[in-house]
This record gives sequence, structure tokens and C-alpha cells, in this order.
Amino acid sequence: MPLARASLRSFLHTAKSTLNNDVKQHSPVTFVVGNESADLDSLCSAVVLAYLRTYSPFSKSNTVYVPLSNLPRADLSLRPELLPVLSHANLKPSDLITLSDLTAIPHHIPVEQTKWILVDHNALQGELGKIYHSRVVGCIDHHDEEHKVPWDCDPEPRIVRKSGSCSSLVLEYCKKDWNELGKKFGEEEQTWNAELARLAIAPVLIDTQNLRDENKTTPTDRKAVRYLESWIKAAEDGESYNTEEYFNEISRAKEDIGSLSLSDILRKDYKQWNEGIARLGVSSVVKDVGFLIEKAGSKEKFFEAVKEFAKQRKLSLFSIMTTSHTDSVFKRELLVWGLDGKGVEAAKTFAADAEKKLGLAEWQNGTLDVDMDSEWRRCWWQKKVDNSRKQVAPLLRTSLTSR
Repeated sequence: MPLARASLRSFLHTAKSTLNNDVKQHSPVTFVVGNESADLDSLCSAVVLAYLRTYSPFSKSNTVYVPLSNLPRADLSLRPELLPVLSHANLKPSDLITLSDLTAIPHHIPVEQTKWILVDHNALQGELGKIYHSRVVGCIDHHDEEHKVPWDCDPEPRIVRKSGSCSSLVLEYCKKDWNELGKKFGEEEQTWNAELARLAIAPVLIDTQNLRDENKTTPTDRKAVRYLESWIKAAEDGESYNTEEYFNEISRAKEDIGSLSLSDILRKDYKQWNEGIARLGVSSVVKDVGFLIEKAGSKEKFFEAVKEFAKQRKLSLFSIMTTSHTDSVFKRELLVWGLDGKGVEAAKTFAADAEKKLGLAEWQNGTLDVDMDSEWRRCWWQKKVDNSRKQVAPLLRTSLTSR
């Protein structure tokens, strides 16, 4: 018999208790986890999928899916955009289950005791990947296919398809469950639906610029927003909801990074890949390079801080991708730094291959560039702004494996 539905907050408390109890009793644990950058799409998609899978009226088990935020608890403070979203869903950061909850367990959870469903990625990376990669049983993702998830995942989903936001694909997959849950339409259920919809719609709005980015927005995203808006507006206070205002509220919070250190800014939205014997890291930043230099205090201090950041992670190749709005014009910058022999070779290969694809143009007369045997660095304006990390990272990864 399916579990009785509860609010998002009650669900997360139940999931945390379930995790602790199952570990003690050596019972199976099913996790839903986003990617290592732990951005809004990953964090929200994990909670929404876990919630709707747990309370699915069509479930033949009483499995509690545990949504795991793929970051330490302390790093939640690096994501100011999360606060308004959680607030509208009647949640607090402390309600989320993070990697810190796993490390609080005395020993690793035995591999065979776990199952993992991935959202917003389709290859389990990092420390989790090293330990639990063989236990991945499903995924919902909008990135390039990595061929790491088994093709037959039934009864769990295996969806890898382009969309502006992973959350849109999660909603599409779970829509039947939500429709059935929604047939019980008391005041309490209306509130729960609106809170869940606020959580699910936030990453769609951010990742598609409120459906205005034609290069990212797909019909799946548009359908998702219409569907989620209907749940929000059906609640008691739904008449006051305005999608544009909600988008602006989250956007303002996301860009409020002035209080963060340069190191925290670089790790706020950071992804890493191991390509053979070389390692690639890419940081996405919502302010321009000039802001980062000013934050560091000088160009020299900026270089020192970035190099130390890369060194700590043993990177051969590091890239910083920035976005900014100047005079209401959306702009991108791209810094690529080869930090050892393999990285230098890869950086040069990337520059040659990506110049036309990304519309790379010299940044401020090459003032940040360096060309040495031991390191090679370039900073560009990226004129083809429709290419985000989702498109740039595969080019960088290919440059490390092409020779």
C-alpha cells in the first residue's frame, strides 16, 4: 500500500529518519542525488523526484526515497538563491539532507545496501562515484549521454534528453503521480501542492531565463511552467502569485555573492571530471572577470588565488565561465588555464577547436594571457552566449583525451 502523503517538510524529516534507521538495521536505502555542482536544478530536482516517488499512488512498495543534496551542509550558505525558494516551500536549509549527514554515519554505508537514482547528471562522479557507481539504478538528466547508467532501469526511470531544466523532465515523468495525488483537494493538500510546485518551478525559471532564452527553452519546459503555475494559483493565496516576480526574486538572490570570498565563489558552482590521468575543473560565476579581480585585490592576487584553487584539486586544466548583464546585454567570458604539460596541450587544442564554435574574442588586449611550456592561459569574450557549461565542458573534456 502506498505511503500516506505528507508535507515537504514532514517528508524530509521522515527521509532523514529513514536513512538513519535503515543504516542501523542494515536495510536497503534508495537515494536520489543531483550532480556535484549542487545548483538549484540539482537540489530541487532531487527533492521533487524523491517526494513524488515516495508518495506515488501507483507504488507497489513503501520505499522512502532519500533526496541527497550533493554538498556538505556548510556549503548551502554559498547558494543564496536557495533561500527564497525554500522559504516559499515552507522549508529551511536545515531540512535538507546533505553529504554531512552521510559523514555523520560512523562507516560508509555498505555498497550493496544502497541504490542510487541520478538527477541532473547521468554519471555518478567524485567520492560517491568511486564507492557507489555500480549501484546506480536510474537517472533523469538533460546533459549529454555518458553511457554510465544501465539501459534497463525498470521500475526506475532512465531519461536522458535535452531540456532547459532537469526539473522539467522530472515533472514530465512524475506528472501521472501528481495528478492522482491532486485528486484529494482539501486546503492542506492545496498548500502542499503549491509548496512542491514552488520548488519545482524555480530551476526551470532560472535555467531558461523565465522561458525567454530560446536557445535553452524547450516545449517540455513551457509545459512544466504552465502545469506548476496551475498548482500554485489553486492554493488559498495563489491569486497573489506572479511568475515574473518570483523569477526576479530568485535571480537577485543568485547574483548576491558580494559577501563571499573568491575561493567560495569559485567553488559555489563547480564541476570536476577525471579524464584518464588528467583532471578538469570548471567554475561558473554570475559576475564578470573584473569583479573577480577586484575581489582578489589585483590581477596578481587573482592569479595566485585561482592557481591555489586549482592546485588543491590537482587540476591539469581549469576554466572559469562568467555571465553578466551590462546595459541589459547578456555577456559571457571564458578563462582557460593549462596548469601542467597535459593541461597546456589540452588548452591549446581547445582554443583551436572552439574559437569559431564559441565565438571567442580576445579579452582586453590579452592582458590576462600567458604562454609558457609549463602553463598556458587565455581569457576571451565568448560571443556565442547561447553556449553554457553544458556545451563548453564537453569541448574541454575532449581536448584532454584527443591526443
